[in-house]
Amino acid sequence: MSESKLYLGVEVGDHYMKVALVDSSEKKVVKTAVLPVECNPIYDIFLFESTLQQWVDENQIKEIEATSVTVPAKMSIIRKVYVPPEAVANKDQYLKWYMELFTNADVSAYIVDSKTLSGDDSFGYNELVMAVRKEWVDALRKGFRSRMLAPKSMEVDVLSLMNVMDVGEKVKDAVCIVKADFDGVSIVWMRRDELLALRGVSTLSMVGKTADAAYPILADEIVEQMKLVETENGVNGVTDVRLCGEMASEDSFVDLLMGKLEGYNVSLIKSLSQLPSDESVDPINMVYCVGAVGAALNPMEGV
Repeated sequence: MSESKLYLGVEVGDHYMKVALVDSSEKKVVKTAVLPVECNPIYDIFLFESTLQQWVDENQIKEIEATSVTVPAKMSIIRKVYVPPEAVANKDQYLKWYMELFTNADVSAYIVDSKTLSGDDSFGYNELVMAVRKEWVDALRKGFRSRMLAPKSMEVDVLSLMNVMDVGEKVKDAVCIVKADFDGVSIVWMRRDELLALRGVSTLSMVGKTADAAYPILADEIVEQMKLVETENGVNGVTDVRLCGEMASEDSFVDLLMGKLEGYNVSLIKSLSQLPSDESVDPINMVYCVGAVGAALNPMEGV
């Protein structure tokens, strides 16, 4: 691996760290893993770094070009915002003012970033605006001792999923991605470089229930949100549905959800057509680690 250019993506959660190593020179995913942790590593930077360092040492990884982190949508504030032409000259100030309407704290407590989805100066811009607590970003910037592992960027999993579809699949037509984790479900409708809609489904309804009892409830709630996006967001005719996340590796849940999505073309993200995986990568781990792959793609150039 000494001649490779390796980029490490890390997705954090309450009980895990999902990691993916992408080789930009060979344009493939070379390693993935799910690392259990005692708490969300964003809250414990020593735990974050030591867990990551142990995995890197075990896999004899000597050099990494950049490490990037992605956090679940539930740990952020995300809005699709229209910036009118008269506000274009002061777009950053306009977006911060807009985000203040949705936060329960001073906007200075957050790092606010945005991605332009479409538009121009004459007609205004559609922006994807994200806010993450400043204390978490500062901890990542200042808390790591290893220069190699210190994260160079931090993003929300919605952007990571868009990275995967843009680079790993080069999608042109609209797709719906259902990222089903035990901590929560994110549903993203997108086409290349454009977010069409975003919905979330809580997994609190699963607490205290067996899988046989909980999965039908959750599947119904996912289907309900997919129907609502047609009427409330005007996103119609999207039948290409891609599944990933922890519950996407549970056959009983996948079979149940597929049964409720008649008329849709539902598939698991076990591989990527434009970003193949090394033969050592377990396809089930890919299903788990799609967000981490997207994070690794964030700082890469020429992909």
